[in-house]
Amino acid sequence: GLCAQEAPSRVAAHFAAMGMRRRLADIPGELPGPDVLVELMGQDKKVRAGRIAFVLARGIGEAFVARDVELPAVRTLLADAMAERPDG
Repeated sequence: GLCAQEAPSRVAAHFAAMGMRRRLADIPGELPGPDVLVELMGQDKKVRAGRIAFVLARGIGEAFVARDVELPAVRTLLADAMAERPDG
């Protein structure tokens, strides 16, 4: 809900045209589960006071850093994305 509905589709199409992966379903092989992925994110050098820094977008070219992202929402998003994988 942060950016216009067409922006993510445009970015995904650009990534696809560049031959880049754009979804967890595009990554081959076994991946850790959502809880482990969030734990790994927590090891990033940009974590401050236990809060993970997420780069979010209000639109194309309009990124900002948010540290108030709720981790249960991140886990749900990751779980949904992993369910789209062929082995999910």
